[in-house]
Amino acid sequence: MMLDQRLLGRVVVVSPHLDDAVLSLGATLAHAVEAGARIEVLTVFACQPASNAPSDPWDRKSGFTSEGEAAKQRRIEDRNACSILGVTPHWFEFGAEPYDRHGSMQDVISAVTAAIKGADTVLIPGYPLAHADHAALSNGLLGQTLNCGTLGLYAEQPYAFDRRSTPRGPVEARPFTWHPSSTHSRHRNMKLHAVKQYRSQLGSLGLRQRGVGHLRLRLMLWLEARQGGETIAWPNAT
Repeated sequence: MMLDQRLLGRVVVVSPHLDDAVLSLGATLAHAVEAGARIEVLTVFACQPASNAPSDPWDRKSGFTSEGEAAKQRRIEDRNACSILGVTPHWFEFGAEPYDRHGSMQDVISAVTAAIKGADTVLIPGYPLAHADHAALSNGLLGQTLNCGTLGLYAEQPYAFDRRSTPRGPVEARPFTWHPSSTHSRHRNMKLHAVKQYRSQLGSLGLRQRGVGHLRLRLMLWLEARQGGETIAWPNAT
């Protein structure tokens, strides 16, 4: 299967939280690395490892007692997952909602804009943007003139899977069109093993369940493969 040439060179995937990029694009990233791309995963709301702020409801459900404890463990998981795919993780210390953001959204957008400068391709969340952090980040970046070769949007997992919907065709009110990103079975297998590294998150995401293990995660990956691959919206030809 041929790799889209826009996924070669320096590619930066903007990940709101410490798992979004791998969950959404893990197989595509493995394919791109195999083809020689230099992939960076930039997690924006990676929180502050030194923070003693009490954990929010999500992190509490995941077994953490503070923002810092969650940030430390989730970075370990993210590093392990990225290592399997051969991509380089970078983390900002902005707080995820509802933690203190440790800066304004303009600070966030400015930091991301500077970090992606000069990339051949930048990929940001594009569907369904159901999480407030995802929506604020993507809408903020889409409102900027970004210094990169190509900007693409990606379908966020497992949120698209939860809705049993895969975006296809034109993006409403945006000059992009959705396309499947074809990969080999070995890339999907690498994604499976990478996603499994996010042990603290899989239960809360419903991707690991008592009695059936990772069945729902495997179903998500099977459905991606059946629908032609992970989904990216590329700019329309002009």
